[in-house]
Amino acid sequence: MKILLIIPSRSYGNMPGYTKFPDEMLSIGGMLESRGHTVRLIDSNLDKRQPTDFVAFAPDLIGFSVATGPNIDDALFKSCEFKKLLPGVKIVWGFRHPSAYPAEVLAEPCVDYVVIGAGEITLAELAESLEKGKPEIDSIQGLAWKDGQERTVINPPRSFLPDLDSLPDPAWHLIDIKRYSDITLNTSRGCPYKCTFCSDASFWGGDMCDLSAERIVAQMERLHQEYGVKHIYFSGERFVLNRQRLRDFCNLVIAKKWKITWNAPVSGGLDEETVKLMARSGCASVLLEIESGSQRILSFVNKGTVAEMEQTFWLLVKHRIIPTIFMYYGFPSETVEDFNESLNLLRRLDNPPYLYMKFVPYPETKLFDYCVEHGLVALPKTLHEWTYFPIKCANEINLSQIPQKMMDDAMSVFRRSYATRRVRFMLRHNPAFFKMAFQRPGEFFRSVWDLGKYYIDVLLDPTNGSESWLGRIVRKARPKKPTLNQPGR
Repeated sequence: MKILLIIPSRSYGNMPGYTKFPDEMLSIGGMLESRGHTVRLIDSNLDKRQPTDFVAFAPDLIGFSVATGPNIDDALFKSCEFKKLLPGVKIVWGFRHPSAYPAEVLAEPCVDYVVIGAGEITLAELAESLEKGKPEIDSIQGLAWKDGQERTVINPPRSFLPDLDSLPDPAWHLIDIKRYSDITLNTSRGCPYKCTFCSDASFWGGDMCDLSAERIVAQMERLHQEYGVKHIYFSGERFVLNRQRLRDFCNLVIAKKWKITWNAPVSGGLDEETVKLMARSGCASVLLEIESGSQRILSFVNKGTVAEMEQTFWLLVKHRIIPTIFMYYGFPSETVEDFNESLNLLRRLDNPPYLYMKFVPYPETKLFDYCVEHGLVALPKTLHEWTYFPIKCANEINLSQIPQKMMDDAMSVFRRSYATRRVRFMLRHNPAFFKMAFQRPGEFFRSVWDLGKYYIDVLLDPTNGSESWLGRIVRKARPKKPTLNQPGR
């Protein structure tokens, strides 16, 4: 069977969409190819080809990975166009938003199936069932579909896959890896934390599993040897949380004497021995997910403690691992005092590199339910309206008790100081970093390029609060994307 996998565009109108390494779709592609299917993968944030460009390929099945936000409209438009061009094609949607609202998605005439939860095995079974000509889709776990009367049928959920090592390697050959600034390996599923702003608990059903240290290292080796990858981001909260696997991984990498660097998210406290081992194995930086400097807010969102994150921060700095702080602002019930505690934390950490985002409630999270129950947000009435839900929450709705001007001023400081803050912090705490300009110029200038790219992304991100004057200039200077006629609804 010929299968086309599509990552819809994340752009709002003429605002460019951000790129993200498509590790989930690559994993699905690897599974489908292992079952003998012919697969193509298109990332619409980099590839501007339209449905007419794939008529010659004539896919039998087209899968869309859809999150809440702008890619909904792009997925709807392309699904409708494919149905016109290829009347016999089957359209399936998966990932976070369809998993949360399968009936709403299937109400669209252009969508035939929804995959709920992990997609590798469910989509492979659907493809095999359709290929037989007599689909027995009612027995496929994790699938939603329409019966003869166009009613939604939701099959029992798919059993959690306990062994990630049983999956084939991601199908990296389906994309041009060099077009992505961050190469990602997803090494775990699920999370032991129960943060009320995160949908992992509902998406994975509360279960957890990990790729083995040996398999991670084998995939790193393939990426390095076959694609020239020299830096990898390990996604999944459990990469650092599974301490035994982390130690095994670090020791395996140290033994190979590679010059491959890596980074990962950190959501909890780390001890010094672990940090030292991470540094020796090539950990160059981490995304330290502090979320807020207010302990009251951390308790409200069911997170850890400010004290353990501060301690972890300074251990990372001590061992020359660059910590970039990730923080939200504008949580429901957040007060001026809570907001100032976050700003004071940044000062105590000597004004480090940080990422600052306004909180947006997403479906299938407890905070989303809280916002709906307390009348802070209204549920969109149609699938199309979900396209604008994140940007509306970010720019038109204040869920907190903080004056809007105070939040806008803090965001303005963040935008202005994004690049200079990082340089100043490195000069004070890790001046050896700048020796790379002479010792490893390729790696140094890659870091500078990434900094510039992320800075532009920060300026242009429409879900990050009001846009800066420089962001407006950069956006207007970019070529405009052709406007597509949206299907009638």
